[in-house]
Amino acid sequence: MTRSPHHAPFAGRHARAGSAFLAVAVILAATSVSVGLTIDGVASSWWRSLLTVATDVLGLAAVWVALPLGVFLLLTAGTPRPARRAAAIAAAVAAPILAEWSGAARSPFLILLALAAAVGGYAIVVLGLTEHRRDARRPSTVAAVAVVLGVANLAVIALGILHLLVWNPLARVPGLELAEIYTALDARGGIDGGPVLWALAALLVTVAAGALAVVGGRRGTVTPHQAVTGGLLLIHATSFFLWWAGFGLALEIADAFGLSGGDASPVGSLLALVGAGCLAAAILMQLGPPAAETEDDEDDELDRDDGIDEVDALPSAVAPVAPAVATS
Repeated sequence: MTRSPHHAPFAGRHARAGSAFLAVAVILAATSVSVGLTIDGVASSWWRSLLTVATDVLGLAAVWVALPLGVFLLLTAGTPRPARRAAAIAAAVAAPILAEWSGAARSPFLILLALAAAVGGYAIVVLGLTEHRRDARRPSTVAAVAVVLGVANLAVIALGILHLLVWNPLARVPGLELAEIYTALDARGGIDGGPVLWALAALLVTVAAGALAVVGGRRGTVTPHQAVTGGLLLIHATSFFLWWAGFGLALEIADAFGLSGGDASPVGSLLALVGAGCLAAAILMQLGPPAAETEDDEDDELDRDDGIDEVDALPSAVAPVAPAVATS
């Protein structure tokens, strides 16, 4: 069997952890940039200040925590020699400084790069879910997780629909009542149904996912780890599609009242921050060892690997012995 040497770069769980932290760094930094672009349009000065602080904290966590950790873990995968470890430390120190100095940490290009980072993050999540699928726990634990995260996602749906249909229209057109706003929109040819469709779809998915988790927990096919990961991803997906759901209605309001800019309510930006945090948490949850794997299992695996290495080395170290031939 061909095996990578223990000192090879980018090998094993160390490399996976580095890739996960780099994906999280890009996702959080991109969310900080995208939310930051909408802050000026928020009507309330108090909410603008709060969102500014939140995006700054998110950006700092991405650039000064997740980025150097990802670089260091990725470059020290395997069993690094001292020279590679020193280079990894230098790269981890230099990465955030270079990101801030070059302006990359605040570049809108991160929003596009975040799509690739999300794909890589979801690949890590899928790999982690397959490793934890034999983690047998009590069904009540899975049911409790499903209820808590399901209620959390229902709260996101409720806040989202109020943001799209009530709070944002009122904040964008402060001089009119809500009924007057919708009367004006209806007179121009109807009202976009995107928010309602988004809410109904998210509600159905939430109920279905919760039911599947509870049934799977009773049958032993769904573990608490899988339930938590799935719930976090569901909250991320719900908040992610919120912007798409309200895009049509936002355009109708802008055309009807001669407005420009994005949301005037802060709720959409807050839910975007929550969704990015949930995706980051789901990715980082996959870095722990499989629940079924114990220290004894790891030791046995290492012993087997070392034994394979020794057996592979025997033919080159021991000369074959020729059979004795009887002579008369």
